[in-house]
Formats: sequence, structure tokens, C-alpha cells
Amino acid sequence: MFKPNTTTIFLTFSLFLLFSSVSSGQLILKDPLQNYFSSYQPEKAYVQTNQYQYLSGESIFYKVYLMSKDGPSQYTKNVYAEWYNQDGIYISRQVLPSIIGLAAGDFQIPKNYTGQWIYMKLYTAWMQEQNLSPFLVSALRVLQPQQPILSPDKGLGGLQIIAQPEGGSLIKGISSILTISTKNGNNLPLGMNCRIVDASGQVVSLVSTAPYGWGQVEFKPESTETYYVQAEVSPGSWVQQALPQILGKGVGVRFDPVDHSFVVQRTSDLAKQKILIAVMHKNDLLLETTVSFEERLGLRGKIRTDSFPEGFHRLIWFDGDKNFLGQRVFFLHRPEPVSITIQTDTLNTNKNGENSFTLFTQDSLLTSLSLSVTDADFDESHPNNNINQLIGTDIFKSVPSQTQLAIQWVEQQNYRALDQWLQAQDIWYPDLKEAISGQLIPMKAKKEQSFINISGKITNLGDRRTKKAGTMNLILNTRDDENHIMTLDLASDGSFQQKDLFYYDSVTVYLQPNKIVITSENKVTMQTNLLAANPKRIIRVPTLQIDPSRDSLLILQQKYAAEKRFLDSLTATRTLSDVLVSARIKSRVEELDEKYTTGMFATEGIRFDVSADNNAIAMSSVFAYLQGRVAGLQIQLNDFSGPSITWRGDRTAVFLNEVQLQDANTLNNISMADVAYVKVFRPPFYGAYLGGSGGAIVVYTKKGDEQTNYDFASLRRVKLEGYAKPSNWENSLSYQYEPKKNNKDIRKTLYWNPSIQIGGEQRSFTFRFKNNDVTTRYRIIAEGFNEQGKLVRIEKIITH
Repeated sequence: MFKPNTTTIFLTFSLFLLFSSVSSGQLILKDPLQNYFSSYQPEKAYVQTNQYQYLSGESIFYKVYLMSKDGPSQYTKNVYAEWYNQDGIYISRQVLPSIIGLAAGDFQIPKNYTGQWIYMKLYTAWMQEQNLSPFLVSALRVLQPQQPILSPDKGLGGLQIIAQPEGGSLIKGISSILTISTKNGNNLPLGMNCRIVDASGQVVSLVSTAPYGWGQVEFKPESTETYYVQAEVSPGSWVQQALPQILGKGVGVRFDPVDHSFVVQRTSDLAKQKILIAVMHKNDLLLETTVSFEERLGLRGKIRTDSFPEGFHRLIWFDGDKNFLGQRVFFLHRPEPVSITIQTDTLNTNKNGENSFTLFTQDSLLTSLSLSVTDADFDESHPNNNINQLIGTDIFKSVPSQTQLAIQWVEQQNYRALDQWLQAQDIWYPDLKEAISGQLIPMKAKKEQSFINISGKITNLGDRRTKKAGTMNLILNTRDDENHIMTLDLASDGSFQQKDLFYYDSVTVYLQPNKIVITSENKVTMQTNLLAANPKRIIRVPTLQIDPSRDSLLILQQKYAAEKRFLDSLTATRTLSDVLVSARIKSRVEELDEKYTTGMFATEGIRFDVSADNNAIAMSSVFAYLQGRVAGLQIQLNDFSGPSITWRGDRTAVFLNEVQLQDANTLNNISMADVAYVKVFRPPFYGAYLGGSGGAIVVYTKKGDEQTNYDFASLRRVKLEGYAKPSNWENSLSYQYEPKKNNKDIRKTLYWNPSIQIGGEQRSFTFRFKNNDVTTRYRIIAEGFNEQGKLVRIEKIITH
């Protein structure tokens, strides 16, 4: 928390009559402003994918990052990813578990998909309740070699002309900086010649929005009549948009984003008055001061920002009666060393060459990263599609555009260009008229307390039958024919519930109260806390046109798509005699490891075949079973506070069927009779978020072929949606070298890992991969955020 400073504005003489000192009094804006902004907790998302172009039938692997104003989102446990076709029509939905703002998944594009674009809409329950947290819609290209190339229309269709005066108002007789933005119906920037005209059509000012789609001009209205901004759509042909209403009197503020000086002007017909100036950063009031015009029409001052933190700040001004006058946003940069670097250990761009690289960080905080390595000559960089979309979570109403320019100008310390970019964005400027009086408070954030909750009710049981039953038996039958039995308390009204469940795909739940029979008079309802899917939903998607350019990269991608389909057809027709198989007899524990583990969980660990251990069934829990069995793993059991599991003094991560649990107590509800396999990983374990330094315990429950068969015919049943089952990227590779077929490996993603943890004591991470048959340059992208929400990104092209 920053202590508000009331002495950091210094006024000096200029062309206006100015005060030479500032009088400071009681902080009258602090409480209403901090109460308002602390209540506003938007949540926004970013998705990194393993590549940007795909083929029908290929899988899209992705990592989700959720950010709130104060860092990685603590509000969400369930993330929803909906997939739509090129026309915006619903294909399917996935639900992902989120742990501290992180989730990962994959989606297979239908093999018969013929569109050239596919869209992912990502949202959470909290986003649905907020008007100012837009859903993230990501567009991914699907290569179709036999079709003309379609790209988003870059033409003038749906032309938007947006004028944003500094401070939000235009005032007669007072100069203002006016930011003009031009973009089309696909929200793509347009560089255009523009001009400001008065009500009679007289040209007042000229401005160009080239090359980035925005421009700025100084504008001083001479009357309260309507002014217009016009854009030239063809030589001599103009379209226009009215400027905001011109106020007859008021106070205007001009702010310099480089030296942080400002000029305040008032109209001559305003009585002499005081102006209250405040600076907010997120929830904190950093500055509040009062300046007085007395008989003067203007004054000049400067904000000393030395003690302010890096990031976006709001400059807000009120009159002496706390009536809101205007606001604007500015950015402060504090240069610091690069937090992540890449070292080349082994570089080999030969066919099937082995490569090794190491990530290094100087960050003392744990950082979660996703990492992709692709063919740099095929998968072009998408400069605006990166984790920097999450900057200013509490500032922007929608995803900021052209963030690569903003980052470039920050690195170059070109703060004037950065400010022009900022003023052209869709910024959240709340109406503080009612907020300052305490009458308007944003919606309080609703934090999801658990993952999947099952709740239900049986009607018309009556008190006697309800008391006789006492409990409800639920059997969860998964697609893999795994059966999980739960006994839940039956409330007096016939309701029951179970919180914090994990299960993949969908489950069929069979239910039966104890000691009584459900009859036709009893209605059974059951549901989860997951948001209902809406297959009829249609989303707005960009309009497309045949790409008029002969872009060499697009042509290369089309050729690749045709070759890949041909090679896949060869693979599909291979026979058993083409493949030479050599094998050895595997031990039972190796078979279990192959049967249950995927991805990083398939790496070396300490393995326990629980189902074959006769002593296991007598144990009260997995933790009791593991006590004393693994050197260095400290397990303390407590009936009241739950188990304490540590390794080297750090908390050990706990997983159930490869899904990380935040509450280890969840495993106490798992009967040892249902446990098939346990695997323990020594520290560090990179598959755990914020727990890798303490190793990990992974518990696998029995699959259908290892459990008792149940007769479900007489039981009531309900089918419930669950989490999308993740796939292992390495197992998804379709390439297999077969000498007799002489096939080629032309895959474009060479490495993908969504679960890297680095920082703290573990300052490096080494990754290895084999090249395909054709790539000569590697594009490495690593991005993510640390525990406090600091964004991290590095993109590097590696070549000989």
C-alpha cells in the first residue's frame, strides 16, 4: 500500500498566472476512490497455442493464463473453452480445471473440417457476470490446400471512426489533444487521411492515422456547435463522425507523458474555484492535492513520480465540491534487467538432429511458463498474439491492440509514442460522479470455492423415509468404466451434495438411498455447478475475403498442407509387415505406469503397486500408506487440520489422476480399495504449480477392468459433464519412421510444454527435442507470469 503524498505537485510560473505553492488539507477523495477501485476486480484471459496454423484432424495444444488486477486469478476453478467454425457456429465445449490462474488443454480439429479458420471462445463464470471482462476469442488458421486462401477483410467495410479527447470532454475555448482512431468492421487498423470540420464544413485541422490506425491533433473548439471528424475513403470522398458534445464551460487538463507536467485551464465564465487532483494506481491513492485558480485562467504544474510503482496510473480531477470533471491514463516504466534468457547447449538442424537449450531466470519468485519450439520458416510470428495482452487488466475494456508496438516503445523508452498508443485503446473510464459519493460500487468478485460440485434432490420422500435412509449412495461411472462410490448425507428436504470432485469427460451417476426404494412418486434431480452449455450459440466472427496478396509464406503453408495430407495417407495404409517390433517382458509396475501415466507424469519416479499390496487395504488413507516409505518425504497426520506433507521443508504437491489438488484432504475421501497406483516424484517436479520444489504425490484410482462389476439396471441415473481429458503432446505425434515407406517428418511443432516452473531455488530449466527432416531455423517462444502477476515473454530465432 502506498501512502498518499500531498506534496508532490509543484507549480511554477508560465504564460498563465500560476500559484507558486500548494496548500494541502485533509484527504477527502481517498476513501471513496479506494473503496470503488478495490471493488472492481476484472478477470481476463490469454491463451498460448503450440503453433498458429493447423490441418484438419490435428490437435491444438494450449495453455490458459487468467489474470485479475492483483495477479494470477484466484477467482476461478473452472474454465470454459468453446469452439466455433468459420461461420461462428458452435462445434463443442471443453471444461478445464484452473489452479491459481492456470489451465491447459487440447482440442482435435474434426478430420472432415473444411473451414480455413476456427475460433476458440474462452470464459469463466466470473467473466459472465461482468460487463467489463470480455470473453477471449482466439482465431486459428486451418490450412486447406485445395481452396483459395481466405484472410480477414482489411478493407473499409464497417469503417469505424473514433475520437477520444484527453480527459473525456471538449470545452469551448480550451485546447485539447484529440486522438483519432480508424479501423474496419474486423477491428483491423486503417491508416487514413482525416480532418476536423466545423458545422459549416470549414476545415479546422488535419490529421493522419497512418501507419498504425491512430493519430493525434491539437484541437480548440470555438463554439458549442457540432464538429465532425472526416476520413477520406477515396480521393475527394469523405465520411464523417460527430465529435463528442462541446461543453460551454468547464476545466481542461493537458498532461505530458514524458516529464509528467500538466496544464490546467478553465473557461472565463467559471467562478474562481479549487481543483482536486488525484492519482490512482490499481486500488491505491498515490496522490491527492488541491490547487486554486483564484483569478487566473490557467496554471502549470508537475507531478513528481519518483516513488510511484511501474504500471498504469489514473490522473483524475474534480472541482472543489467533488464533482467529477475528467480523467486520463498514463504509464510509468521502471527499466530492469531481462528476467528470462535462453542458452543454446546443443544446436543441430540436421535431419532428426538432437537439440538442447536451457532457460535461465533471475526471478526469486516462482514463474509458470509455457514453451513452444516451431519451424521459424513456416509458423510466422503473431506479434499481437502474446501474453502482453494481459497488461492493464484493470485499465482496458477489451484486449489491447498492437501490444507489440507498446512493448517496443517501452523498451526504447519512447514514452510519447507509447502514450499515443495508449490513448487510442479502448480504456475503461468509469463514471465517477456517483462513485465519489459512495452510491455506485462495482460488483464484488465471486470466488469459486471448489472444482466440480454435484448436488441433487429427491422429492416426496417424507420425513419418515428420509430419516430411515439417512444417506444417499452415488456410483460415478466414467467412460473408462471406472466406478467411484460415494455415500452422502441426505438432508431433511431430500437434498444431497458433494463438493470438489475431479473427473474427466462425462460420468453417469447412479443413485440409490440406503434402506428405501425410489418409486415413481419421487422425482430425482441432479446437477453440477458448471455453467450450462449452449450449442445454439452463434458468435460474431470476422468477415473473410480471398487473400489478394501472393504472400510467399501463405503459399508455403498451402504446399505444406498438401504434402502433409499425402504423407498421412501413406501412414494410414501401412501394414503390420512394414513395422519391425522388438519388445521385452515388462514388470507389473511398468505396465501400471504405462497404463496410467501421461506427459511429465510418465518420467522417473518412486512407484507403488497399491492394488497388489495386501497391506494397503488396511490403511486409512494414501498418506498413512506412504508414511515412512519414501526417504525425505515428511507426512504428519492430523484428524483436525488434515495431513501436512513436505519435502526439504517445502510443501509437496498432491495430484489425483494427474489433476493437482489444492486441498490434500480430498485424498482422505478416497478409499484405499479404489487406489490402483501411486507415484512419488522427488523435488523439483515441474508438473506442479507452486509446489515443484517440494516434489509431488500422484494417486491413480482403479480403472473399470480392475473394479467390481455393478448391476445398475434398477438404479436411477443422470449423465453429468466433466473436465476435458488432457492428451500428452508427445503421444500425439503421428510421425513414425518406417524405412520401407521412406516417409518424411515435416511436423511444425518440435516441442511443446505447458507446465514449466522456474524461479526461486530452481533458476534454470533444460529442454531437449529432435528436429524433423526439413527445419533449418527454430522459433522458441516462452511466456507466462510469476506469483505476483509479472508478465514474462521471450521469443528467439535460433539458426546456425
